[in-house]
Amino acid sequence: MSKGLNSFLITVAVAAILSALIMGPDWPNPFAETEEIEAETTVSASEIERMIEDYPVVMAEVDNAIAEYRNVGGSPGGEAAIRRGVQATVFQQLGWEPGRGEYLVSYLFTLRNSILKYSEQHNALGAFMEHYEQNDAVSPELRDRQVNEIQNVLAQINSAPDLEIFPPGDVNLMAQYFEPFHEMLVDYSRSRGFVSQFSVAE
Repeated sequence: MSKGLNSFLITVAVAAILSALIMGPDWPNPFAETEEIEAETTVSASEIERMIEDYPVVMAEVDNAIAEYRNVGGSPGGEAAIRRGVQATVFQQLGWEPGRGEYLVSYLFTLRNSILKYSEQHNALGAFMEHYEQNDAVSPELRDRQVNEIQNVLAQINSAPDLEIFPPGDVNLMAQYFEPFHEMLVDYSRSRGFVSQFSVAE
């Protein structure tokens, strides 16, 4: 196998790992200003199912709006405002109560990271990064960039709150819907070209 092909395949593999974990909403941690959470369940199975269906629709509209804004030379600060505004508008168009959709997807994403925090996948990603740092099949620049991306993913998971702070009912529901929620994030990131931006062979 040529070095270029080998580099390409490794790069795609790394991108797939990253797309499976890094794709998440760009909202603050919903627990940042909340010290106590009610003991009862705060989310329903129907809301999770609805979010799995609606979130890609919302983010597609956000992506389109951001692309149009960039085409006219918009600023990063303006992008943040557009992102928030489009998210709120599309969630309401889809029938969500004001603020509920934005909060819920951030809550579920944080809960997913908390479930991953002590999982075999988390440990495996850390071990993979340590091994990948020694890999010379790709250029040092590409390797360093990908290692940095993996470190960012690990930091997101490491900083997630422990599961004990969540209502047990919410944890049970997220465990039940973990795979479809996770697959929704991965499928959306792939459909928007997340993997392709990393797929650069030597």
